[in-house]
Amino acid sequence: MKRWLFAVPALAIFAGLTLAACGGDPEVIIEEKIVEVEKIVEVAGETQIIEVEKIVEVAGETQIVEVEKIVEVEKEVIKEIEIEREKVLIATPTAVAAGVPRFGGTLRIVAQGSIASIDPVWSVFYVTNAVASHLYETPFGWDNRLETQLRLVDSWSLSDDNLTYTFNLRSGVTFHDGSALTSDDVVPSILRWRDSPFAATSIARNFIEEDAIVAVDNDTFTITLNEQMGSVLYLLGMAHGTPYIQPAELAATPATTEVTTRIGTGAYKFKDWDFGNKLTIERYDAYVPRVEPDSNYTGRSIAYIDEISWLEVPDPETAVAGLETGEWDAIDGAGFDFFKRFTDDPNIAVSQYKPGNHAWLALNPQISPFNDRKARQALLAGIDAEDFMFSLGPQDLWIKCGAVYFCGTPLEVESGLEFYDQNNLARAQALLAESSYAGETVVILNPTDYATITPLGLVAQPLMEEIGFNTEMPALDWAAVTSNIGNTGTYSMFTAWSAHFDTGHPIMDINISGTIDWMIRDEELTDLQLDYVRASNEVDQLEIVKEIQRQYYEKVPSAALGQFFPMVATTSALKNFEINALPFYTNAWLER
Repeated sequence: MKRWLFAVPALAIFAGLTLAACGGDPEVIIEEKIVEVEKIVEVAGETQIIEVEKIVEVAGETQIVEVEKIVEVEKEVIKEIEIEREKVLIATPTAVAAGVPRFGGTLRIVAQGSIASIDPVWSVFYVTNAVASHLYETPFGWDNRLETQLRLVDSWSLSDDNLTYTFNLRSGVTFHDGSALTSDDVVPSILRWRDSPFAATSIARNFIEEDAIVAVDNDTFTITLNEQMGSVLYLLGMAHGTPYIQPAELAATPATTEVTTRIGTGAYKFKDWDFGNKLTIERYDAYVPRVEPDSNYTGRSIAYIDEISWLEVPDPETAVAGLETGEWDAIDGAGFDFFKRFTDDPNIAVSQYKPGNHAWLALNPQISPFNDRKARQALLAGIDAEDFMFSLGPQDLWIKCGAVYFCGTPLEVESGLEFYDQNNLARAQALLAESSYAGETVVILNPTDYATITPLGLVAQPLMEEIGFNTEMPALDWAAVTSNIGNTGTYSMFTAWSAHFDTGHPIMDINISGTIDWMIRDEELTDLQLDYVRASNEVDQLEIVKEIQRQYYEKVPSAALGQFFPMVATTSALKNFEINALPFYTNAWLER
């Protein structure tokens, strides 16, 4: 099994990508080789200091950095771990130029799948947020390191009892209709988000009552918790499933109803939508950026590109041919089979997101057969992870991984993994025989137009037939799949993936809690998520993660397949672009 190591902060994500200097400064690239030697001495019943010595070689010079971490330990252990890895980091002097920013042009992107909505509170899907993140802004946001920074909020404070947060808004912000942003817009926007079907909101509702979010004046609002929670800023700045701010009259729409008037405060505004073909946004000329250097969703966001269009091109070969001829500029989520073709072409650049995504089978617990745990366990027992992951493309672009919160991260644990990648057909058939399944048709929703999902259904259906399920897999595009997911009485499962930026942490794990009908409602798992949020130290949090993962494999809310690293292929004309969470094209420009 191929394993990758990622350095990931406990409440952040590190993407091992080439990073660009802020604003119009030259690109900064420094090759850094690190050899880490961890010397850990643990003595039972005592609080000890762990020393981590990093020997860092940068441009021929060696530096030693020592980091101390205090932990409470239960047993005596002495160990040394030596890890060597290469990565690319931001540093200061460099002779490598990224080019001079320029305004103008239309960026044409082949969308990852068909787009059904761009209301990011009503819809939980990636293709919605990939567009919406350019139109709407959030109180906080993730920077290039995916750490939480100020965005629409200009300053904040916390009361002495750690329960009341006071937020002051940035001045000069206007919506795309010209109206000024005030707290009266922010409060209903957060309340609409609070009632939305994201895992993070189901957690937030336990700490934030409906009347606990208050507009103090035009520029100030408060959030008062009913008990301490250290994740408030994180919730207000996540890249996915976070409160996008809309005008008050739109934010008053229930979370269960789609908003089709698309007005935000972002550097781009909605232009037009030829549904099923092309969706276009354009520069919002009245946008007033922050003054800090640009960093992912935060800092000085500038819309250099005049217009950005997302195109629906369902045939992968057509999409790739169009990129090669310059008919369009980017393919979001290109099929892995094209990876070598892209990397061999000097006119195409490939950006990858790591730690990446989990491929999985979402099981509908509302109807047979997956309302029976034995049937869910049967499917899990039959899965050969390599069969599924090889269907996506070359092995360099994926790993077998059963860790609920992703391999190579601080939350990777081993509990329950004896039930991952079992590849045990006899056990699967026996478990199905023990279930209440009576031979009814199992309807699989699998898109025909989604390069990183479509192959999963083509592997799942014959496997399920071999286990003993009677299956049917209608031909549907991704928009049709997402439109049908709410009709939980008509299908048994669907194929999908989830990204580290939306399920890589217990507070936002859509697979084990939430308000969507296709999620398993399990009080034990929900209580564990709440325990994680309340835990005061990383040691306790990690023990909770171990128990979440053990119960995940016992209860099978979804079937884990593996971890892959999605890519965006672009022409060389697109500059200052990288993937940190979702692809974000603000601050990028075109040279042509």
